Amino acid sequence: TGEDGSEKVKGIGPTAIAALLSFSKEELLMKAATDLENVLTVHDDSSRKTSGISNKGSGESNQKPLQFEGMTVVFTGALPGMSRTVAQNTVKELGAKATPNTVSKSTTLVVEGDKGGKKARQARELGIRVIDFTEFSKLIGE
Repeated sequence: TGEDGSEKVKGIGPTAIAALLSFSKEELLMKAATDLENVLTVHDDSSRKTSGISNKGSGESNQKPLQFEGMTVVFTGALPGMSRTVAQNTVKELGAKATPNTVSKSTTLVVEGDKGGKKARQARELGIRVIDFTEFSKLIGE
């Protein structure tokens, strides 16, 4: 327990705690947070099997299964209409544990964009599954 009575939480330092305490003293902000809490369900990142936020009021959900759960995904070539950073973040949100820049025996999947070349060839030689960007787009629902 911290000096102010707060629990120590990994990744939350004194600046974040001070901001949260300040936020909690603003009546209007707390009402907005409570209203939002009544509408949305936020899933715990550490134990989730799906990603997304559920809308409590309508019973609808935009949850997606974690298609890349536990996978190590490598991207190669130009990805049409998507930056490599966005693609890497997308697969991490859908369960991938890593998105390195090199192919190795621990690689699970290679996504081949335009002019994929060497990495795709290496993956095939190692017996690693290679998919094109069109198939990747379908998997992520784009």
